[in-house]
This record gives sequence, C-alpha cells and structure tokens, in this order.
Amino acid sequence: MARQFEFTFPWGEFHTQRFFCLTADQDWAPEWATDYFLSWVQSLRLPVHVFQTNPSAILDAAAAAPGLSRGWHPNFLAGSSHGADAAEVVAGLTVSLPPADSFRSHGFGESFVALVELAKAGFVTDSQHPSAFSAHIVPAVHATGVVRIPVWFEDDIWMRLPDDRRAGLAALLPGLESPGLKVLNLHPVHIALNSPGHDFYESVRSRLYMDEDGDPRNELAFGGWGVRDLVEEIVDLVRESGDEFFDFGAIAARAQRYAQVNGSRALTL
Repeated sequence: MARQFEFTFPWGEFHTQRFFCLTADQDWAPEWATDYFLSWVQSLRLPVHVFQTNPSAILDAAAAAPGLSRGWHPNFLAGSSHGADAAEVVAGLTVSLPPADSFRSHGFGESFVALVELAKAGFVTDSQHPSAFSAHIVPAVHATGVVRIPVWFEDDIWMRLPDDRRAGLAALLPGLESPGLKVLNLHPVHIALNSPGHDFYESVRSRLYMDEDGDPRNELAFGGWGVRDLVEEIVDLVRESGDEFFDFGAIAARAQRYAQVNGSRALTL
C-alpha cells in the first residue's frame, strides 16, 4: 500500500481553512484613482497590501495609518522604465521606493535571475502566479528561498474572460468555497472605473492622465455592474460565511513559519 500522509502536511491550516487577503498593484495609477481606491477599501473595513511601482504622496500619507502595508511591483519586462536588467531594476527601486520584503512583478513577469537579485536584496515573500481562480491554493518555496503566495483572483484576468464567465459569482464559487489561499489582486484604476471588461478599459485608458490635478472618474467610470461590484459581493459572501480578510503580512509570516519547519527551505540557495 502506498504511504499515506496527513492532510495538513506540509502547510498546516492552509490545507483546511480559507485565508482571504486583499492586495493591489499600483501600476503607475493616477493619484485620483489611488485616492479613490484607498477610500473604498477603508469603507469596506479591509486591510490592503499595495505593491508599488512608483512614488505616491497618497500612499505615503495612508501608510501612516493602520490597514495599509506595502511591497514592490518591479517591472522586469522588456523596455521597462525601472531598468535595463534585473540588477538595475532592483537597484533603482531601492532608491525610489520605501523598503520592503515582499514583491509582485509587473505583468507577473519574472526570471530566475530576477528572483536571485530580489532575494539578495532581502525579499522573502512574493505573490506571483495568477491562478485560474483555483481551489486548494497553498504557499510554495522558490529555489532562492522566497516563499510564494499565489493569487486566487486577479481583476484584469477576470476582465479578459468571455462575457458569460463575467456574469456574476457563479463561475468563481468552486474556488471560492474551497479551503486555501484566496488572495485577491486589484488595480486602483479598475476599481475607480468599475471596469466591466478589458475592452471598456482600453476605450478610456488614454484619458486617465489627461488632467494631472483633476479627477475624471465621474466622466469615465462605467455606469453598470463591474469588477468593483463583484469584489463587494465576494466580501459580503465571505463575511456572511463567518470568515474575514487577513493582512498580507500575517499570511506571509504564517507561510514563512511552515516553510522553515517542513523542510521546504532546506536546499534553497
């Protein structure tokens, strides 16, 4: 008979409980969109972890209060304004962004070289790998020792689904109602606009930065049901079931502890 393993090995309660967490990719959002997004998150009484691409006075001010934590959102893709190679990207963000120990790369673009540079710079957790709204997501450990917290729901991936898959919560329920990590990743622009799909976003994208000091949201935002409404429905359903949203740092710390004790980091670089 094949060897049998305990259901909770190696990631403990990540196998048996749901761990909801709200994150966001700044993605060079205009300040009006970041301001709206943070006000919206506060209205929902949720902690949020923002992966930052560039300096922001709005994020700096909000970081002084509880509920907001930050990581980096480096761009390792070709033509990146962050740098010509991985070492240059990390060095440049070390100067322009607050210190951090977590990251999610822009466009989920990565390489082994990039992970090595980030690990050398002190990063211990990432939130890469956009899943297909999957069930039973658990952490993993990269060869560099970085502990990985995969994404359950990514707004702009949802926005690219066929129309019939964006009709409501039904398509998400199999993953939503299972145990495991439920990291939601949002973009301030999509939440401010309540984007219903990628085509809508592309139709207004060129107008987002036309007035640096203004707020074109009332003019540009979608008037019907969109991704902001969907996320609010998810939050309501989570709370109705008796669950809550965790701070990203708390989830990362829990994953780090399991990575240390289950041998996952024994042979990392």
